[in-house]
Amino acid sequence: MNKTTVGMLIITGILCIYALISGGFPLVGEALFVGAATFISIIPILIVAFLLAGLISTLISKDMASKWLGREAGWKGPFFGALMGAVVPGGPFFFYPLMATLLTSGANLGTMLSFVASKSLWNIARLPIEIAFVGLELTLIRFLVTFGIPVLVGTAVNRFLPNYTEKVREDIKALQLKKPRKEKEERND
Repeated sequence: MNKTTVGMLIITGILCIYALISGGFPLVGEALFVGAATFISIIPILIVAFLLAGLISTLISKDMASKWLGREAGWKGPFFGALMGAVVPGGPFFFYPLMATLLTSGANLGTMLSFVASKSLWNIARLPIEIAFVGLELTLIRFLVTFGIPVLVGTAVNRFLPNYTEKVREDIKALQLKKPRKEKEERND
């Protein structure tokens, strides 16, 4: 089990004890029911997201990913990553598997961080909702103030942590294969 799973289990245990103290077994049962219902409702999204990630990893060559999103792309990589984040639909169940797939296919870490940052800041699908709730003027101000951030994030990561991409790729592959990274194996020997 990895640290994230252990941490989540500990938090779940603490909240379960709190629910038992607060409302007894009926409250714990209700929590389990809500959690199970949520899980069942996201199964179709997960299946489509992982299928799409698998298709992208087989259809996009490493050369293409490197040329447009990798080290070869230079400053254009974070820019293209940010554009992708702005237009790619879906939530985290979709875009994190896509990000992992693109990273293992040859994209740079900075480019993918631009992708995630713009998913939060530039999400075009969210703009109509934002305009409806806070108005066009505030939406434009927010958009203009945050416009450069995704590209700057990606460029800074690529510039100041140029060799970190490979470590992240190894971590993703280890998670996908459920085996420890080479570094951990070497430390244990």
